[in-house]
Amino acid sequence: MDFAQNYTKHNLSELAVLYIKNKILSGEFKSGDKLVESDISNDLSISRAPVREALRELNMLGMVVFSPRRGNYVLEMSHEETMEVFDIRIAMEKRILDLLVGAKALQDADFRQLDSLTAEMYALEDQQMEPHEMLYRLNHLDFLFHSHLWKASGSLRRGKILEGLFYQLLIVMNKDVITLGTFHEKAQEHTRIVQALKQNDLLLVYREFDAHFKTYIEAVEQRELQ
Repeated sequence: MDFAQNYTKHNLSELAVLYIKNKILSGEFKSGDKLVESDISNDLSISRAPVREALRELNMLGMVVFSPRRGNYVLEMSHEETMEVFDIRIAMEKRILDLLVGAKALQDADFRQLDSLTAEMYALEDQQMEPHEMLYRLNHLDFLFHSHLWKASGSLRRGKILEGLFYQLLIVMNKDVITLGTFHEKAQEHTRIVQALKQNDLLLVYREFDAHFKTYIEAVEQRELQ
């Protein structure tokens, strides 16, 4: 199922990458799921070669794992590994925020885009949609928000690494929707981050960013105790 993309990219391996990422965003591909080249190529009406290339790229980003016995499958992580990825992502993204605030890099156009994304989160709160669509929209908007900051910092290498970390954590959190929060909760958290960035106050930005991630971490840890 696809909620936002018509797969029209000219590069077929990019098309396959986008397809798999969207299936992860929507929760249709979950941790441990086997990814069969022939199934994906049939879904997209393309040959298996670009699918194989896409799986290699996603393996490099840490979203897909290859095993000689199991083939390609969606990443699985222990609780300890998940907490480690949280630590790495938070540290790297704080460095992005440091760069943005230090250089006063965000312009009016950036804030309009960030405000637009949070407004869309608020607007979707009361809309009726089936679970996979809800997951896709919530996760996609969250990705667009954070990736806008990564790109605005000009740190392309950090942005690429953070994209992989984003999806790795998402794969784990998609196991239980409660860990992701609601549109309204995420909109409020992102709004507070934007307001802190508008003040160009690094300590305030850190505080709101930490609060944003605290909700995810506490939800994951609570699930572990159940």
